[in-house]
Amino acid sequence: MSLAEISHVIEQLGIESKAGVFLIESSQLEYVPFDLAGALVITGIKKDKTSLERILEGLNLRFEAHTSFQLVGIRETNQLIGPKHIKLCQLLSIGRTYLAEESEKGDTAVRWLLIKGATDVVEASNHHDVSNFTLQPLIDVVAALRAPNGCPWDRLQTHSTLRRYLLEEVYEVLEAIDNKDIVNLREELGDVLLQIVFHARLAEEQGLFSVQDIIDDISAKMIRRHPHVFTQANAQEVATTQLNWEALKAQEPGHQQKTVLAGVSKGLPALLGAQKLQEKAAKVGFDWDSEPPVWAKFEEEIAEFKEAIAQGDYENAELEGGDVLFSLINLLRWYKIGGENALNRTNNKFRRRFAYVERCVKDSGRSWADFSLDELDSFWDSAKVSEQKHSLK
Repeated sequence: MSLAEISHVIEQLGIESKAGVFLIESSQLEYVPFDLAGALVITGIKKDKTSLERILEGLNLRFEAHTSFQLVGIRETNQLIGPKHIKLCQLLSIGRTYLAEESEKGDTAVRWLLIKGATDVVEASNHHDVSNFTLQPLIDVVAALRAPNGCPWDRLQTHSTLRRYLLEEVYEVLEAIDNKDIVNLREELGDVLLQIVFHARLAEEQGLFSVQDIIDDISAKMIRRHPHVFTQANAQEVATTQLNWEALKAQEPGHQQKTVLAGVSKGLPALLGAQKLQEKAAKVGFDWDSEPPVWAKFEEEIAEFKEAIAQGDYENAELEGGDVLFSLINLLRWYKIGGENALNRTNNKFRRRFAYVERCVKDSGRSWADFSLDELDSFWDSAKVSEQKHSLK
């Protein structure tokens, strides 16, 4: 379903879209952000009980039973059917009946959406006025750390020496998001902000730029790239502008790349770099036109890796192993799954489960060497059951 069609529905229903619209296929509901504030549009809604049960199961992990949704159909002529207002808990009853009744009218080309409006953001009484904040306290702290009588360690730092800390803090933010830990997310975002202010201080000391320059530059960039917001464009223009994001970006100084892949930093983590390279190549048409050959390529690379191992050619096996990973990233990309995020989630899952196994070993009063692999595996299985009871992914 195109962005233009979705924009048309949003406009016709009068749904508030200032906080954004999150569009997702019904089979991918596990990727709905836990902190989603904007409108949610779910495509691929079907009337059969099994499909609706699967959708309900996915949404129950994210929303309360009495959360309001709208069932909306789109005919080939772009005319809307509905909306039918239901609670999430009514999806299998009222919702299913409504879909069945509309289907009996004989219009088989209808595409159905399930829509949740944007969340009302209520300012907590103990929060500061978000429209009147200042970075000055943090700027002053960093300036004091860098002063002649400040911290010896901080005075020795450079952009290069701080590189690893910025990367580490970003990953800790991602971990807090994956764990749905709002308290820790607040802290980790502060750590990232510290890194940004620290880098700005180093640049200011050299007379290069300041924190205010960073804020001014990114503000101007966002305004340039969102003319549909700052020029009050209509819904059709919103869709067009979103599709032309790369074109808008390419017009800016410093973004006129000499080659297609020039904009992909070599300093990116390998998995993320692979995805960015593939995305750049795909934008100029260097991509498969359907899923089957993507799967076939992945299987081909696994076979070549196995062959290299069988021949004892471990130097070539390393190259073939890289090809396996690269083709897997490409396969994940086809399903709109970020390889870096996926592996981070698996790493965090492994940490949680292994910590459970470690506690079991410690509580037993025995050493690791006293346990067989089967016994350790039983602890691991118990960790999985424990996670499922708490609805953890």
